[in-house]
Amino acid sequence: MLFGHDLFRVTNQQPAFAVGQYRVVPRMTTPSPGFRIGFWGRYNFGPERRWLLQPELSYSRNQSWHRVTNTVEPVPATAPTDFSTLATSQDWQRLNVALPLGFRFGEHFLALSGPVLAVRIPTGYERSGQDYAIVHSINSSMRRLGVAWQAGVGYELGRVMLTARYERSMLRVARNIELNGEQYPFRHFASQISFGMALRVAPLR
Repeated sequence: MLFGHDLFRVTNQQPAFAVGQYRVVPRMTTPSPGFRIGFWGRYNFGPERRWLLQPELSYSRNQSWHRVTNTVEPVPATAPTDFSTLATSQDWQRLNVALPLGFRFGEHFLALSGPVLAVRIPTGYERSGQDYAIVHSINSSMRRLGVAWQAGVGYELGRVMLTARYERSMLRVARNIELNGEQYPFRHFASQISFGMALRVAPLR
């Protein structure tokens, strides 16, 4: 079994961007904590069986936050359905399939690197109609299928393996954001640092 703690954030060279009358600023200074749980296997090969292929299947959940400012002052008649400034979040609930290739250094240390396929699962909040069109537009524009690359190190002691990894998406988390029939570019990428513990419950080949 695989257990992990993630520090997740969305990054961009130009943090603020405009979507129609709204200015959106992702909160990037502090990574958001999350978790993962799943299963893994391993195939050892090569000289002295130092090379390894370690497929992993995991469920993870994280959040990203952003601040939205309405550049058009809402009038009193629409105040209940409009806003001046809003802080909102996105849930990143995903099913991850990783295929890292590793090499063992000595008896306990190893290095891992490989691709990750992530399937984003919409939460109940996203599936419901949100109060504000801009929030619904951002959430519904996020990719359902993502590809990332991860690299890290591990330490094995008996049946337990401790890992530390860095992961970054290879695709933007959204192609564009659509609002009122217009398309707006979204150039953000997701990245995270993961600290995990893997427990071996069956012999490894």
